[in-house]
Amino acid sequence: MKKIVLTFVAGTLLSALWWFTHKPSALTGRRLTLYIYANYLDPTVLEDFKKEYGVDVIEENCSSNEEVEGKLKAGATGYDLIVPSDYMVQRLASAHLIQPLDRTKITNTKYLSPQFQTPNYDPKGEFVVPYMWGTTGIGYNQAKIATIPHSWKDFFDAKWLSSLDKRLSILDDPRELIGAALKASGHSLNEFSPEALADAKAKLQTLLPYVGRIDSNSFKDLLASGDIWVAHGYSGDILRLSKDQPEIKYIIPEDGGSIWADNLAIPTSSSNQDIAYLFIDFIMRPEVNARLATYIHYATTNEAAKAFIPKEQLDNPNIYPDKALLARLEWFQDLGEHSDDLDTLWTELKASVPSLAPASESEE
Repeated sequence: MKKIVLTFVAGTLLSALWWFTHKPSALTGRRLTLYIYANYLDPTVLEDFKKEYGVDVIEENCSSNEEVEGKLKAGATGYDLIVPSDYMVQRLASAHLIQPLDRTKITNTKYLSPQFQTPNYDPKGEFVVPYMWGTTGIGYNQAKIATIPHSWKDFFDAKWLSSLDKRLSILDDPRELIGAALKASGHSLNEFSPEALADAKAKLQTLLPYVGRIDSNSFKDLLASGDIWVAHGYSGDILRLSKDQPEIKYIIPEDGGSIWADNLAIPTSSSNQDIAYLFIDFIMRPEVNARLATYIHYATTNEAAKAFIPKEQLDNPNIYPDKALLARLEWFQDLGEHSDDLDTLWTELKASVPSLAPASESEE
């Protein structure tokens, strides 16, 4: 009994010491560098974090999971927090590119929904804290197009594509784009047999000549301005536009698509792990998390936050799909040895249309 009491006291003292040394006065002037998708945070939340802790949050934007993985594998340093999707978590953990988390420093994970406490891509809740989840589908301006693509099969139809005058953007994301081509061919998002890849490649070769932009960050700005009429894109990015521009719509294709969860992870190379823990715990507060979900129009992983989210968002099936819609969706799986096949196909496709380069910073 004495040993148990002493262990408890020691743990309590260590926890108290950690929090004492991370109070605002001890952190003023420090900084946290986030590697995250564009427009995936409410700026006022970052301001409030700085007010409370005195820490500047520096944001750098990525375009895909593979870009994040590539940078970390190449030895990039300076990132304190990254936001990998489900299938990428195991790859980063296996390569020791993200570190196991000390859960005693992120107590607000108790508010996570049951399915996100121990998700199948991190079954022990060891490496990540789930952040937001969503779907990938088709955004379009109904005032600009005569025919709505209700399926991926429609989306890859050459006759329909020719009517867009290249006012089409696709994501700079190999899993998402090749996955859409697989669905259009009647395959699973995770089917990488030679036959499935050949079918997907044929679909993509049909699509690419009609594409005006390959971009994962600024496509929503182009859709909002009318420069793009149709966008292969993420649910929240397009739904956020539709709030102020009702002519912009989002659909999950009839033949299915991807469902995904983005997660907070600390790179092994981070030199500010203490600040990263504080930030994770801060944005897992239910009220703060609700502000984030409401602002970016994605579905929260935080069950307690739902009490603070507007009812019209909670009732929107494009944000929180019902059971029938969920049944049409698939989670991406780690492809293992087939990852090289994906990389090869992606490189070949992009090289075949050199004008389809991601937007440069100057263009954005």
